[in-house]
Amino acid sequence: MLVPLLSISACEGDSVVASGPDTIVINATVYPDASSGSVAEGFAITESKISAIGDVATISALATEDTAVVDLGGATVFPGLLDAHSHPVWGGRKLLYECNFPFSATPEELAKTIGECSADDSAPEWIVGGQWDSNFFVDNDISSPREFLDAVSHGHPVVLSDDSGHHSWANTKALQLSGIAGADAEDPEGGEIVRDAAGVPNGILLEYASKLVESNIPPYSHEQTVAAIAAVSEIANRFGLTAFAEARTDVPELDAYADADQKGLLTVRALLYQQSFSLEVPAGSELPVSDYIARAEEYQSPNIDARAIKFFLDGVPTASRTAMMIEAYTTDANHSNGGHGTQMIPTDSLFDSVSAFDAADFRIKIHTAGDGSVRLALDAIEGARKANGPGHAVTLAHAGYVSDADIPRFKSLGAAADFSPYLWYPRPIINSVIQAVGEPRGSKYWPTKDLLAAGATLVAGSDWPSAAIDINPWPAIESLVTRKHYNNASDETFWAEQAISLDDALTLWTSEAAEVMGLSAVAGSLAVGKSADFIVLPIDPHRSDIEAVSDIVPEQTWFRGERVTSAQD
Repeated sequence: MLVPLLSISACEGDSVVASGPDTIVINATVYPDASSGSVAEGFAITESKISAIGDVATISALATEDTAVVDLGGATVFPGLLDAHSHPVWGGRKLLYECNFPFSATPEELAKTIGECSADDSAPEWIVGGQWDSNFFVDNDISSPREFLDAVSHGHPVVLSDDSGHHSWANTKALQLSGIAGADAEDPEGGEIVRDAAGVPNGILLEYASKLVESNIPPYSHEQTVAAIAAVSEIANRFGLTAFAEARTDVPELDAYADADQKGLLTVRALLYQQSFSLEVPAGSELPVSDYIARAEEYQSPNIDARAIKFFLDGVPTASRTAMMIEAYTTDANHSNGGHGTQMIPTDSLFDSVSAFDAADFRIKIHTAGDGSVRLALDAIEGARKANGPGHAVTLAHAGYVSDADIPRFKSLGAAADFSPYLWYPRPIINSVIQAVGEPRGSKYWPTKDLLAAGATLVAGSDWPSAAIDINPWPAIESLVTRKHYNNASDETFWAEQAISLDDALTLWTSEAAEVMGLSAVAGSLAVGKSADFIVLPIDPHRSDIEAVSDIVPEQTWFRGERVTSAQD
């Protein structure tokens, strides 16, 4: 369906200024929300916003001698995409400053990389990097993980993250500097120090135990963090992203985002979920909601919204078995009792906090990787709805395992499932999940089609650099449709019955994401009055083989009516 001409006057009661638009884009195949439901041939941009959209003749007639004309020669145009869940600061720091190896690294490859990083004359005191596969210590016989790193660390303390970002691997010096090298080291609440046969920490730190060493790593400077944000902003634009949600942000990172935006280095809209406080609030004390409100107001800027908070309710359903599951995990040589995972937040504190921040008009994201945590989070949302009435969609991050009984509750409670399709196609982290959860339920992961059929709101994000090699959305969009790995030439699928249409997949990165992220008034589609955030594609995904989608690299990305990247740059 061809989109009819619309202009500002249709929405705002004001005619287009007599001088004409600043820019017109013509001879394009324009999909206003990226889905195939309607098509236009061009649009006009006035003061960074879409001021008209329609056919070539009508849009061309709006131009004056001062109007810039962008003739795309029939190229496809989508709105800029939105990543609803990622970790850009971590990813940028990782790219710029850390010692990195692929998820697939063997012990030999990992040792070689750490040895080279630690032997470098310019190496920092602490060698920080990653990321090792969730099944690394299941698939490789390493008697002492800390001593393995000791042998290649050249005297440096070393801390490496796993592929999920939840667990750490440290050498002896890092443990010593953190005061947890002896058998008397105590497990923190919500975490575990893995030990050898003598009870001595072996270097593996699960969940909140990771913080025992991470808190001793010298912090990155403000300037380094600003540079990391600027680098990721540019990378995001090159993949066609014009907005992302930072899934966990502390105060120094808020400062850096604000500085980056003020300096014009942030060419995306950023929803910043503030890192949550410890939910062990003493009885009789008030939740620190006012502190979070003050920060949200302090850091509000043209491209930043920090009226959002992130809670960690559980861990991950990998070999660590820390995600909360309704049924027990499998048993093996190291797990005589499969267990049900780890609840990170006391139930009463969760209920009180969700209700309080919902009442304060915050966007809430809850990490819920197991079906047990999904159920508990839905219960907390139900409590907030009873107390406060309708509110913003509360996002359940990584809600890959959902009980059939809980699927209808997403729509009724206004909850949103936040998926990371990068994890769906067969890869090592999926192998680790299936081994821990067990079959047949292990493969019943990410019930996309069932949730959509039940009217649930879904959004998607990369979760990069956790379990994803980059922030590129296109392989994930393809995998939503195929439920296959995008480039391993295998016909293997992952719960193929949950495949969805390309139209549905695309809207998870456009209109659906914009709604959940609070950006629907300005982004998520190309419409009169919205920001001119759009991308020019080398192919038309709606007229191409689905296997070509993962290879897409936008030819141009525009943000606020200005081109920020081009294939020629």
